[in-house]
Amino acid sequence: MIKGLIKILLTIIFILIILIIYLSYFGIKTDKFNNQIKKSALEINNKINLKLSDVTYLLNPYNFSVNITTKNPQILVDNSKIKINTIKTNISLKSLINDQFLIDDLQITTADVKINDLILLARTIHNTPQLFILNTIVKEGNIEADININFDDQGKVKSDYLIKGLVNNTRLNLLNKSSIRDLNFLFQISENKYTLNKINAEFNKIKLNSPFIQIEDKKDLY
Repeated sequence: MIKGLIKILLTIIFILIILIIYLSYFGIKTDKFNNQIKKSALEINNKINLKLSDVTYLLNPYNFSVNITTKNPQILVDNSKIKINTIKTNISLKSLINDQFLIDDLQITTADVKINDLILLARTIHNTPQLFILNTIVKEGNIEADININFDDQGKVKSDYLIKGLVNNTRLNLLNKSSIRDLNFLFQISENKYTLNKINAEFNKIKLNSPFIQIEDKKDLY
């Protein structure tokens, strides 16, 4: 009797170990939780919607969390569609079981998208006069970006966010009727610091280039 119970217990433990290993290395693909993910996005801003396909869930047994990845989703804002390569996030296993998506972090890798569409998304989340002016002067151009954001327990963005990427083929019409064409550069944005690298452009038919520019925000002064 005891040997039989031990054999059953060992079999259960073995199956659990195999299951944990499989979920940790291969994960599962399902659209079962897509509505909860969309609901979490709407809680951040009700003007934003997500178009998702299958989502991969990968178990992280070390901190009892689940890494969630979706490929080729779309962010829908008004009449604009922003194509994304991948969205990754991490949630606790407990919140997943209880259908409560408490997002710890968010990593977004965009495809090559229009700058104005990305500005529209930013203005939807947090509209500022600077973004309004930027939307006015940017006439064309594309951007690719890697966005890394961490959230606190109340769902607010922490100050350790990092955004980096590439801007290319951009045209700006400045307020003094001057124009900047063929603007290309690499960028990195963190709290109060903006870094631009490998900058080249044409300003009023004059070729310009600069290897490095860094802008810091100090008490509302740049």
